[in-house]
Amino acid sequence: MHDDTNAVRRRGGLRTALLAGLIGLASCAQYQITIPDSDPIQLEGQDEPYVSKTMHSYFWGNIMDPQVLAAECQGQGINDVFVDRNYAYDLASVLTLGIWSPLDLRFRCKAPPPRSGAFPDPATTQ
Repeated sequence: MHDDTNAVRRRGGLRTALLAGLIGLASCAQYQITIPDSDPIQLEGQDEPYVSKTMHSYFWGNIMDPQVLAAECQGQGINDVFVDRNYAYDLASVLTLGIWSPLDLRFRCKAPPPRSGAFPDPATTQ
């Protein structure tokens, strides 16, 4: 009788260890969109290189679809975008059967083009 109980405990412990290992291996999925001539800029007053926001989809995208995040890039456009999903976000989506599905969105603005014109002549500027 003790042998059966010990075998069940060992199998239960093995399952728990395997589940913990799988959870530990879980990471995030990351997608990036960028332009070929990437030249990012960090805008004045911006603390981080990327502007970040967590976006939420409700009821399979039927509510608040599409969500709009205004990119205030002072007329220069977006340089690159990252879309991040992690284990907790995926678990929330699975447990709610897709009713709530969050993700993180990050973007950087593109630097303005350089001014055109001739370089100043060092001899005339002295």
